[in-house]
Amino acid sequence: MVYVMKTYLRNTTKARLCFIIAILLLINCQGGQSTTEIPETVYDGIRSASDFAEMLETYPNGVLANRNGEHLRTQIMSFQFVEGNRVFFCTGSEKPLYAQLRAYPHVSYCIFPEDFEPVLSLNGQVVFTDDRELLDRVFAGTNYASEFIRRHYGTVDNPNLRLFYIDVIEIETYDYTGPKLYRTE
Repeated sequence: MVYVMKTYLRNTTKARLCFIIAILLLINCQGGQSTTEIPETVYDGIRSASDFAEMLETYPNGVLANRNGEHLRTQIMSFQFVEGNRVFFCTGSEKPLYAQLRAYPHVSYCIFPEDFEPVLSLNGQVVFTDDRELLDRVFAGTNYASEFIRRHYGTVDNPNLRLFYIDVIEIETYDYTGPKLYRTE
């Protein structure tokens, strides 16, 4: 059998190429196991989402990335306010986003100015709250996001209005000095 294989390999260039590729694959795969290790996350320190409140207020419209079943989805969201490591938003219970966030609460929210510097990305888990004081704070706000919520939902007692926050666990920033990654307190 070995003799037949050697003769076959000598006689065909295509077979030689296939044989070389197979050997390289065997060497690289080592029995199907990848040798590539995921590097350990190295943080540049500890920060709070509140440390970035001014940037969030300056650029209140951002992109929220979440899961929709097996697919990823992004949508424009307007930031409401921040307390510590909780960044607040509103949505409606009638919207697909509400069901998606209930089923898959891990999200990332990203904001940036027109020139893309600096970029801020907040990664964490969504938590829905019915806290009336927080809802009143949304309706008392003077920013664009609060005005939009008042126009769209009319009253803080609207049964479709849902307030949620991202419990931020990781903060990423990007600017001319390069990326930085922070853990939260």
